[in-house]
Amino acid sequence: MPITITPIGKTNPNNSTAPMLYYPKATKTGEIDLEALSDQIAYGSSLTQADCYAVIISLVAIVSKELEEGKIVRLGQLGAFQISVKGTPSPTPEAVAPKNVKSASILFRPGKKFKVMLKELRFVKK
Repeated sequence: MPITITPIGKTNPNNSTAPMLYYPKATKTGEIDLEALSDQIAYGSSLTQADCYAVIISLVAIVSKELEEGKIVRLGQLGAFQISVKGTPSPTPEAVAPKNVKSASILFRPGKKFKVMLKELRFVKK
């Protein structure tokens, strides 16, 4: 099924007289929650929905714990998770300290199947 796109207009913040340019934006068609996801996994396996739900909840807890320890978490075909930080600069390497960290985020690098799926996506205009 193709991904629906809609045009979104954006102005140039550096040049207020420049014409508005339009970019494609992917339009969501819905959401799936943890309960529905675990139900679909159970349907395609020999596990119960409760088993799948428990595994997903445990996976989130363990991945969080391992990321907090500074590890890269590689989940095979799913991909890899890693902590990234943004911060303020210092004049020397020795001056860099935890106070320089302003925010942290989680980077996700998709696995091979996701990369292939992204290359094969089709799009239609709404």
